[in-house]
Amino acid sequence: MSKQFQYLQQDSQLTLREGLKEYMAGYSHLNKNDGETEDCRWFFCHDCTHVLFGTIPFEMKGESVNDAWTMFGTDITIKQYGKFFDFVDYDVIMNSYVKKVGSKWRVYLTLLSVLPTCLKAIYRAIKMNKKWEWFNPEPYLDMPLAEIRKEFGVKVIIK
Repeated sequence: MSKQFQYLQQDSQLTLREGLKEYMAGYSHLNKNDGETEDCRWFFCHDCTHVLFGTIPFEMKGESVNDAWTMFGTDITIKQYGKFFDFVDYDVIMNSYVKKVGSKWRVYLTLLSVLPTCLKAIYRAIKMNKKWEWFNPEPYLDMPLAEIRKEFGVKVIIK
């Protein structure tokens, strides 16, 4: 990754809104996630977790760690989170990972290699002060990430 995003810093003074703006600007192929459609709303909430937890999208490690944080550090249920994947094309994602690493076998090996980091995220999620309301990030949009992370007990996993 060539750009160092400020939202990834534990004590980032960016607000959640500014962090989302930085995140969206860094990945020009993202939808605008304006909440006008159901899928945009789901992606908006998902993108908020990437910014809150300080994870990098579109990488196997970043997405896996974000999923672990989401399942254990937010109030979304497994069933609800499963609905999010109605808006995601698994084959497109898998093919993008295969293109990066060469085969499905290597994708699965890579996913196994990030398991310790996912377990670290789960541990940190369980230790949070309270769960993030996955469907209700709006009250926090204008609050600095450092303050949100302190309130919730989020400690960003560096690398």
